[in-house]
Amino acid sequence: MILRSIAFLLLPLSVLSAAAQGQWADSEPMVDARLVSDREAVAPGETFHVGLHQDITPGWHTYWRNPGDSGEPTRIALDLPEGWQSGEIVWPAPKPYPLGPLTNYGYSDAVTLPIPVHVPADAPPGPVRIEAEATWLVCEEICIPEEGTFALELEVGEGRVDREGARLVEVALERAPAPAPDGLQAGLARVGADLVLSLAGARFARGDDIRDLAFFPHEGGVIDHAAPQRAAYDDAGAALFLTPGFLVGDRVDAVHGGVVTAEFRENGRWVRRAFTILPEPGVRHVEAAPSAAGALQGPPPAGGLGLAQAIVFALIGGLLLNLMPCVFPILSMKALNLVHKRGAEAARARELGLVFAGGVISTFLALGIALVAARALGLPDLWGFQLQVPAVVAALALLMFLIGLNFLGAFHIGSSLQGIGGAVDHNTRAGSFLTGVLAVFVAAPCLAPFMAGALTFAMAQPPAIALVIFACLGLGLAAPFVLVSFNPRILNLLPRPGPWMVRFKQVLAFPMFAVAIWLVWVLSVQTGASGVAWVLVAGLGAGFAVWALQAGGLSGRAAGLAGAVLAAAALAMTARLEPVAAAAPGGDFEPWSPARVAELQAEGRPVFVDFTAAWCVTCQVNKIGTLADGDVRAAFAEHRFALLRADFTNRDPVIADTLKSHGSAGVPMYLVYPDDGGPAEKLPPVLTETIVLDAIARASRQGREP
Repeated sequence: MILRSIAFLLLPLSVLSAAAQGQWADSEPMVDARLVSDREAVAPGETFHVGLHQDITPGWHTYWRNPGDSGEPTRIALDLPEGWQSGEIVWPAPKPYPLGPLTNYGYSDAVTLPIPVHVPADAPPGPVRIEAEATWLVCEEICIPEEGTFALELEVGEGRVDREGARLVEVALERAPAPAPDGLQAGLARVGADLVLSLAGARFARGDDIRDLAFFPHEGGVIDHAAPQRAAYDDAGAALFLTPGFLVGDRVDAVHGGVVTAEFRENGRWVRRAFTILPEPGVRHVEAAPSAAGALQGPPPAGGLGLAQAIVFALIGGLLLNLMPCVFPILSMKALNLVHKRGAEAARARELGLVFAGGVISTFLALGIALVAARALGLPDLWGFQLQVPAVVAALALLMFLIGLNFLGAFHIGSSLQGIGGAVDHNTRAGSFLTGVLAVFVAAPCLAPFMAGALTFAMAQPPAIALVIFACLGLGLAAPFVLVSFNPRILNLLPRPGPWMVRFKQVLAFPMFAVAIWLVWVLSVQTGASGVAWVLVAGLGAGFAVWALQAGGLSGRAAGLAGAVLAAAALAMTARLEPVAAAAPGGDFEPWSPARVAELQAEGRPVFVDFTAAWCVTCQVNKIGTLADGDVRAAFAEHRFALLRADFTNRDPVIADTLKSHGSAGVPMYLVYPDDGGPAEKLPPVLTETIVLDAIARASRQGREP
């Protein structure tokens, strides 16, 4: 029934997806492009403009020189007569285009990209031909790479204006940023968690004559493109508070040029202006600070998913999380929870189901609050962060080991610990609640389908909305168990309580030990042998404490306290360990870096990138399953794929920013770059042989040939 319900929910989305793919495959080009010139005839020695004009399908956009979080700028290669010289593209000021958690910079409707061309003074009179090859990426919810070859016939002689071409070029030049106003002092400095762009000068000073101030850096990685930009003004000028990107460390020590845009009141009407600036690094010229309300400007809040759609995705994602490999570590706890409900009264079973849901939802909310706080502090806010902390991994390994011993009946130290796993005899509310807590903490770091979209939406929203999404994820994860708790017919399908439950509980101890082994392995990847040694010491201390406490008496309690202190101290030592360098990926994979991807694409090779982590169970399942499949490996070799692996087991800001730039809230993430240098295709988190083989075919020139 549950599977049918999921299929029912997925059906309309599948139809929409198929419809979108069909539109892509069958439609005409989304950009009608042509080459234009502001001259019909050119005079020797003069400079004129040749430009690529794009008429863009409504709802779609092409890209600026810095495309933002994704995309590719338009590229134009001119073939000029001998002796003629061309300059750089004059880029009109861009506009932001939010898509989900991303913000891109570019153009919609129509744009002309002019290029200045200089005619040599000794150019002979007569006809000349100018040719151009251009490539561009045009995007809506999907992106389509397009290209064209163009030509212009001009005369060399007495200069003569091409009215239509001149009009288009003139509009483009008017939209292009002007040099900074005389006397403007610009600075870019790190102030706490913010990056402050200061603009000192009368043009930007306090008053009612400026609004919608925004900054578009020439380079990606200088700022978080999707984050709000907060403006403040005083008599000296304006200050724009930005969220720093991965290129900016604790201080700004390089020049990061860009374009500032704003609307200025001129002759009673608002006019948009743009200026090119080269702010001094590490300097703040204006001390104005935003008000408490925070004048949010610049790129608007992320769009793409609406709140209602994100809530539906969160519910489905949480529901599907029950079917993901990530849930393996907590199968024992869930199984015991179900079995014990069989032996409870109907009202009691419903109560325990709701308490379990409370544990799940409250833990999702706690993790959501932690992510929101990390975002506010400028730290990476990606899903699964809790298992990037070695002390947390060590503590969970120790807890799983103790739960396993408890299942075997090795000790009984109190109802709270016994309750973990769903025991129904004493203090079962606490047991059900803690089962929900552990279910989320251990099993949730990986991503389920639909969950990634909901998470990325949540991380771009104000805290209150973000927490609504996290609560819905918890509701989806807990829903099947709450449903069982409220349905006596399902409970009646389970065997009646009896001695078999004791043996069943003992058997389920061994999956808990397996989870403990897995967590110790994760710790070894993060911290090396030192981490393993300390978690074993923690196990020794905890085991001694359990034994001593069961002995009873004052001496037993004192010895138990000493063992507990030893265990706590050993766990604290794991928090002090430095992360070990990422081990070589092994096999055919080599370490990932953006520069290595660019280098391989320049060589014309397709690239497959595996963003993974040791604590991500889905990543490991894909690694030893689909990615190790013989047909998949053979296809990689046949098409000369370069295989790269990005290890996110420990914190890595470059990987974190790359995940966010591709709209992923965590790992796994798989990118396939085609051999023609085009943008990467992102694969779903759960791989199958068919998915990977099809992606390989699409990315290779050989595979694309009919």
